[in-house]
This record gives sequence, structure tokens and C-alpha cells, in this order.
Amino acid sequence: MNYPDKSFFERLIIGQICGEAKGSGLYKFINKLRDEGVYCKDQKICEDTFYFKAKRSKRKIIGLVAEKYGIELVLTEKPSLAGFISKYKKRFGVPLGLILGAVLLVYCSNVVMVIEIQGNKSISDKEILSALEECSVYRGVFIGDIDLGRSEIHVRSCFDKIAWIGMRHTGNRLVVEIMETDTKPEMLSNRVPCHIVASKTAQITHTSISAGKLMKKEGETVKEGDVIVNGIWTDDFEHVKFYHSAGSVKGVYQEDVNFFCQPVIIERSFSGNTIEEKTLDIFSLKIPLGFEENTFSEYNVKLQKTNLTLFGKTLPVSIDRKLYMEYESNEKILDENAMKENLNEQLERYEENFLTDCKVIDRKCTTAKKETAMVMTVSYTLEGEIGVEKELFLKDNRKPYVIGSKKD
Repeated sequence: MNYPDKSFFERLIIGQICGEAKGSGLYKFINKLRDEGVYCKDQKICEDTFYFKAKRSKRKIIGLVAEKYGIELVLTEKPSLAGFISKYKKRFGVPLGLILGAVLLVYCSNVVMVIEIQGNKSISDKEILSALEECSVYRGVFIGDIDLGRSEIHVRSCFDKIAWIGMRHTGNRLVVEIMETDTKPEMLSNRVPCHIVASKTAQITHTSISAGKLMKKEGETVKEGDVIVNGIWTDDFEHVKFYHSAGSVKGVYQEDVNFFCQPVIIERSFSGNTIEEKTLDIFSLKIPLGFEENTFSEYNVKLQKTNLTLFGKTLPVSIDRKLYMEYESNEKILDENAMKENLNEQLERYEENFLTDCKVIDRKCTTAKKETAMVMTVSYTLEGEIGVEKELFLKDNRKPYVIGSKKD
């Protein structure tokens, strides 16, 4: 008896049964099964017992034939998908779960779950994602709704550093490939012809020139804009050459700074009250995980995002936390001593932030109390770098900047 061998499909999908048959009409039973179109597999007769395998769907026919010929029949069903569905066909949760699972599978296959950006170096992923959102490209959007050509043009127009951009999708993953323009090598800027001019009125105390012609000596006084190192060189044969002047020029100069402090200032302090909002982010769909809302009129916010992972892979599902911290603003009235202390603090911060590269030779402080505030005027005598590079050729008309010309 020939049996069509479709072992994998029959065992796991359609289902198989193993049978044991005994009785006096055993051969009539076997012949009747063949006439009824029941194909048996792995047939063998051991003593007075007939062993066989058949399709699960033929179980009813086999049972009727066995009853007709008085056969003692024992059938054992192997696990299969058809058997599982038949067993739980009256339980609506199982088919409903299968349907929802199929719908979720189709949905996840047609929406953007991951946006992967490749090739960007100076431009951050957040900047590119923000530009894509302006074109309605974000996690959770249907892939068929994305206009790839329009999105590429928009992102490229947002950043001058992008030379080429390409977008493609593989399944539910959107890949954005970027090629940035090459940056100008630093060495090229060192070859641009330029002077070294004074950035402020000062007395030169030190010069160290590696390129260019020094026009001012140590001890001389220069005004703001005076050329200290000339980048134009004329030889004995009146041949003109242009150089990139390089070097260090230090000088002593005066600088006045004013600091102000009002008698009434506003201080912000943390009240200790906090409110936390949690949101479940599924494909950019925000689902609140609570009923608390921010009711503070003045607050600071701390954001925290926790991505869910599966087998080490980051899923497009996250829990976003917003912690609102309440602050209170109170007016504080300062007396004269407190105002002077505040001015001294401003003075210290200024020197820490702006005078670290300078040497403070002298400092004279004058404090005056006016109607609306107390003013501290500080006269500094500083020693620091006063030379700055100025290109010989202006970018608009390409005329050389020569000594004695009017200040730009």
C-alpha cells in the first residue's frame, strides 16, 4: 500500500494518529480502509495485532470500519496544530489571541519600529531625528506614508554639512545613510596672508615672531588696530610677497569693568514637593501610567527614559518619567554689607571666567551707592595677549589691507 510521505506537514500541522487493531476480521478491516481512501503508514502485524499510522482527519472513518468488523481499536493522537485548535475551539480566548497576534505581526511589519542613522559624525542623531519629524517620519508611522525623496531633500537642506543622504527601509527598520562634507584642513588657514594687529591700546612687553616683519618693538605703545607684524614684504627689487604672520605679542593695558547689585533680589529655593509622571511610549504612542498632573506654577523638570530590551535588543517601547520639582521665588532685602559681599562674588566669578589667561598687575575698586543699585567699578592693569590676526585680503573686494589704511 503506497503512502504519500509528507511527514513534517502531517505530523505537526495536519496531525497523525497511531493505531492498534485486534480481531478475527483483521484483513477485512485493512482492505476496507484501503477502499475508503485511508492511507496507512508504518504498517506491521505482530502476532494478532495490526499496527499503523494514519492522518488525524481519518479517525472517524477508522472507528466506523472497526465497529463494522468487530475490531478492538486503540488510537493514540500525536500533538499537532490541528489537534490544538480542535481541543480549544470552544475557548474564545485562544482564537482571539491568535487573531490579535496576527494583527500585531502585520502591524509591526508595516510601521517604522527602529530608525538607524549611519555616517554622521559632527551632526548628532537627535538633530537628524528632529528634522525627520518635520517630514512626519518617526517611530510608529506607516512605511507606506513616508515620502523618502521629499524627506531626503528636507534633511539635506537643514544641514550644510550633509553632502549626500539616502533613506531605505528593510522590514520595519528605517536606515538613514549620511555622507558629510569634508572639513577644511587646519593647515590651510595657516597659509592665508595676514597681519598681526593690536586688539587694544597697550604697551608691548614681549614679542615672539615666527613669520612676518615686526613693526613695533618691546616698550612701544600701540593703539587698537595698529599693525604690529606686517605680512607684506618688499625686497630690494620691489618684488612684493605676502606672508601669513605668526607669533605672540603681549602687552600691558587698562580695562574697566562695572558690577551692579540691587537692594532687593529674587532667590529661588526648592520647596521639597515633587510630582512624577510616567508614560508608556509604544511606537511614539504616549499612554499615561497614572493620574497625577503637574500643578506647580514654578518648577524644574528632570527627564528619564528607560528603554525595554528583549534578548539584548532594544525595543521601540520605553517608559518615560518626568519629575517635577517645585521651586519658590522669594524677595530678599540686602543691607549695605550684603550688597558689597554680592559685588565681591561677582568680581571673583568674572576673574575666574574671563581673566584666567591674563596676569593681573593692579586692581583698583571703587564702590558707589546710587538710587537703584550699588555699583562697583574695577580698574584693571593687565598683561596679556594683544595681537590678533587680520587677513590681508577682504572677502568682499579682495583688496589688500595695508598699513595706514582706514580702520574697517
